[in-house]
Amino acid sequence: MITYSEFLRIRRQEQEDDTGITKFTDQLLADMNEYIAINKNSLEEAKKMGDQMRSDELSTQIKNAINTLEQILNIRMIKLAHIAILGVNIDVIRSNLLSSELVLFDRLTEIVNEHKSKIIGEAKNVAPKKLQKVETDDKTDKAVIKIIADVPKFIWRNDKAYGPFGFPNVIEIDKDVADILIKSGKAVDA
Repeated sequence: MITYSEFLRIRRQEQEDDTGITKFTDQLLADMNEYIAINKNSLEEAKKMGDQMRSDELSTQIKNAINTLEQILNIRMIKLAHIAILGVNIDVIRSNLLSSELVLFDRLTEIVNEHKSKIIGEAKNVAPKKLQKVETDDKTDKAVIKIIADVPKFIWRNDKAYGPFGFPNVIEIDKDVADILIKSGKAVDA
């Protein structure tokens, strides 16, 4: 039978080993559950005998054991989720996992792969977007162009500053400026 100090050792080891998952078997979990069950049995006996101090002590031990077990499982689930997201093969650590953790890992991997596949599939199948020429209220002709080479900041004949524009970029700009940028090979119609 294990003691509560074993719960603490396992938690500490799991916290310190950030490169992998420590060995945690179904038998070890069964031993931890047995420790909790024995303490619950002792708690019932203490209550029957009216020993409040012993009852309080055993209640605290049970609560601490369950909380520590939960902390161990949380750390392990975070590690499993991280491994599933990265798509790492778990054959090396398979023997370190509870059977329920193997099921959890398979589900996580399936969910992660479906999620990635859906988003990447949508990105691959997105249709090109045609940009339209935009008319503005100030009666100035505007054009939408795609910058194909870096353009430094410059002052145009209307004393208005333009740029800098970095490649690649799609911008809306006065038509006469757009024409010059296209003619100079710095932009194309979008």
